Order: sequence, then structure tokens, then C-alpha cells
Amino acid sequence: MLTLDITHLRSGVHHVTLEPDPEEVEMDANAFRNITVSMHLQCQRDRILATMTMTAEAELTCDRTLRTFWKEIEGTYVVLFGPAHLSGDESDAYDEVRSMDPTDTEVEITDIVHDTLLLSIPPRVVAPGAEEEDIPMQFGAPDEPDEPDPEDDIDPRWEKLKKLKNHDQE
Repeated sequence: MLTLDITHLRSGVHHVTLEPDPEEVEMDANAFRNITVSMHLQCQRDRILATMTMTAEAELTCDRTLRTFWKEIEGTYVVLFGPAHLSGDESDAYDEVRSMDPTDTEVEITDIVHDTLLLSIPPRVVAPGAEEEDIPMQFGAPDEPDEPDPEDDIDPRWEKLKKLKNHDQE
């Protein structure tokens, strides 16, 4: 679980950088590394507007070649931590507004970092250099021109029907 300590924050602008382990933000350590959360915090008496930029290296699979590779991903999320009346009741709740009690000493940001990084993975993943590679467009054994046409091996008893069929197509 990843939390932001807010006990030392006074009114004004603050910059905080966190470097959590993938497990802290519920990510697979084999697929994500070098996670960094840079936050620009605008603090007032009872609320904090946090602009967060998350970066990480993700192991992705190329859609074109099916090779895995590491790529840096980045996402931004803005959230307001404030009094409960700002976040609304459960039916009107917004993800961008989180409830924060005046006695809180920290705010939990695990799901924000987790979801933002997952949504930062591009829908089409192409490895560097994969666009230039040729992709096979034909599969199976190549056609051999020396092979006899299967229609030539028709049972002679069907020959009259074949003539009727050809006559109807003319």
C-alpha cells in the first residue's frame, strides 16, 4: 500500500517524489520496474489538490512480432483530497475527489498509481524496429503449378452433369 504523508504539509505549493516498489502499488514486479510518482501539491487548510505524474518501465509484448521488450510509460492524474461534503455521497462520488478528514496524517494513493500506470499502456504495442520487419502473409505449403487440377479427376459418369453445369454458366 502506498500512502502520502501529509503531516508536514502547510498551506502552499509542495513537490514530492516517491519511488515505490511494484508490490507497494499492487503491480507485478516482473512486468513493471523503476516506478516514480512526481506530485505537485497545492495545499490549503482542509484540502490538497494533487497533480501526479507516474512513470515506469513496463515489459510489453509487441503486437506485430510477439517479442517482449521494455518501454517507459507515463500517465498523469489530478485528484482533490478534501472534506467529505466535496466528494458527495456514494451515488454521486467522483474518483477525482477523495474524502480527507482534518485529522488524517496520510492519504492512500495505491489505486491511483496502479490504475494510471495500467491505463498508460498503449492499446497497440509495437516494438522498436518492428515496423520495418516483413510479416508473412501466406501460410501453409506453396501452390505447385505441376499438380493436376482436382476437377480433372472427375468420375467419367459425372461428365454429362459437368457439361450441363458449364452450359448453364454460359
